[in-house]
Amino acid sequence: MLRLIVLPLLLVSAYAQAATLTLGVVLDQHESISDTNTNQRYRAFTREVERAVGQPVRLQYYKRGFTAIKQAKEGTLDMVFGPVQVIANIHKFKFEPVLKSSEVTSAAFVAGPNFKGTLAGKSNARLGLPDYESLIGSIARSEINSRGLAKSDFTEVKFHSMAEAPLFGLKLGRYDMAVASVEEAKTWAAANGGRILLTSASVPLRALSVLPESVPAASQQKLAAALQKGNSLNLALSAATREDFKSVASMLNTTPTSLPGAKLISASEAKALIAKGMPIYDVRNEEEYEIGHVPGAIFVPYKESSAKEVGFDPADDQFALYKLPKDKNAPLIMYCDGTICWKSYKSATLAIQAGWKNVHWFRGGFPEWREAKLPIESRKN
Repeated sequence: MLRLIVLPLLLVSAYAQAATLTLGVVLDQHESISDTNTNQRYRAFTREVERAVGQPVRLQYYKRGFTAIKQAKEGTLDMVFGPVQVIANIHKFKFEPVLKSSEVTSAAFVAGPNFKGTLAGKSNARLGLPDYESLIGSIARSEINSRGLAKSDFTEVKFHSMAEAPLFGLKLGRYDMAVASVEEAKTWAAANGGRILLTSASVPLRALSVLPESVPAASQQKLAAALQKGNSLNLALSAATREDFKSVASMLNTTPTSLPGAKLISASEAKALIAKGMPIYDVRNEEEYEIGHVPGAIFVPYKESSAKEVGFDPADDQFALYKLPKDKNAPLIMYCDGTICWKSYKSATLAIQAGWKNVHWFRGGFPEWREAKLPIESRKN
């Protein structure tokens, strides 16, 4: 009888002494912390996570994805559940995806019945968008950026904290063009005589990522298995890997695919030009440069505070243009951390604006160089 009493007590004691993990939940634009049902669902979800990993778990809500990303970088979170743009961004901080929702969505640009233009340069359209950090808002910004469009191509660009506001403004004639989920956009267009101008690629709605240092492989497997069987969020979940989010990260943070005044080059082209003596500039931060860089790359960091968008304000940034060749006809190459890194785009833009006439933009940057298995230099052992 004594054994029957002591064993459960020992289990409870061991559980109580286990390190507490922090689960960061980034709320969807449609969700509110003050909503009782939302709170109940996520607290139940947290208990399910707790049982699966065998450790106490503390729930931390985030309304802004940026804050969760910042805290993931600072190491104060062990797990993050939220929209895929957040999950894609925290991979650089050693987080690994465990699960993704089976349900997917896309962003759609829908035009009002009186607007005859398209999503193109100098459309002069009044554009209404969902929240800047929301999934649909993030996809929309990336679609705009990838086409090399700036705010100056529109008469107005306005983001809304309420997801339904852009379509409501479109109905009132406040906007010429609005962005919503593809499902909402199609319904609105059919009911109001509008037309879909563009639909983005599909992405999962939500995902769960963990820090392997806090949640080891065995616990990850138990967590994935438990939540796939069923969960309090009533989400159909499937196993996820880092590869699933590679294209998501690229799509959500992508730089433009062209830069007037510069020639875009590939890794093989960069290698050939460097061999001929063309200087290549690494504009990432010092730590990234020291870990690994293109052999012979000249380190000139771009200190970035401006928005990651075409038409950024260079006054917010710092870049030592004086370190570039004095001869503005001399060729040069700019690179940073791949298609999602804006530093090389911005530094190349500033060089062009300052009069350099032979700028080569290695848009794929260090990730493309590394994937091509080309030589790498490092200052760290």
